[in-house]
Amino acid sequence: MDYKIEKPIRLSSKSPHDGLYSWFIEEMDPATKQLGPNYIPWSWNFHFEARDLMVVRSLEKKDDKPAEVRQHIRGRLFPEMKDRRAAATFSFFGTNRTIESFTLNIVRTTGDREGIHVTGAMAFEYEWDFESLRQSDSVEIEISLTPEKYDTLAEFIADGRSKAVVTLGLIDGFYSPWSPSIRTNDIKILSSLQDQKVKIDAGNDIAPPVLGKAGEFVLRLMMGRDDGQLSDTTSDEDTETLAQRATVQAPTSPIELGQLEKKLSQLAMPLWITVGLLTIDIFLR
Repeated sequence: MDYKIEKPIRLSSKSPHDGLYSWFIEEMDPATKQLGPNYIPWSWNFHFEARDLMVVRSLEKKDDKPAEVRQHIRGRLFPEMKDRRAAATFSFFGTNRTIESFTLNIVRTTGDREGIHVTGAMAFEYEWDFESLRQSDSVEIEISLTPEKYDTLAEFIADGRSKAVVTLGLIDGFYSPWSPSIRTNDIKILSSLQDQKVKIDAGNDIAPPVLGKAGEFVLRLMMGRDDGQLSDTTSDEDTETLAQRATVQAPTSPIELGQLEKKLSQLAMPLWITVGLLTIDIFLR
């Protein structure tokens, strides 16, 4: 695959600040001169707006095999743009292109195993039916849930809750310049050492994290009047919000069935419409 890489990438263990980090990834110009900062793994959270959530169901029949019904939840993600959650610029190492395609895919497992998986694809060109086409840079977050939890979430989305706030944390393959802050406006993504042609000095046994695992995923579904900026708090008058929170944490040991907790409360307040809050926490240990 001919990926559109614009700059050489190198992993270096010659850190100028050994007390802060022992290795880093840098982008170079064709003459192998460093162009930007030293990038190190970034482990803090990111917030996205999820839009156009929908439940997709399909019927598949091949030859004389029994028909199969498949389904998944699909949506688009947009980096959060407000206040202290100001959006970072995301791009793949070796490119100057801002990633504009983030997607969310939630699938129903057949057993009791759950997990989070993040994949990314750099832009490339391909030919289809004698036509030259281009695939843009993209990142997808896939969540697998047990049937019970998936069905509960699918019911909420099919009932009209198509907007949400998503929080992602501890994502392998996300890098940023070192900073004492828990915020950054510059994220570089490493999806594959081979595809991105990362140069590693001989004798260097460092294995830099690439896209794949994430430590935390939180989804808060909203329904009600929205001023264009989704929020996980209810602050506007005449707003009726039903919030559903699904939290998935990636385990380091075999996954067990998590807890499913439902709470429904109603408060009557002068001049306010009753606000319903339904919170569902899904934990994987």
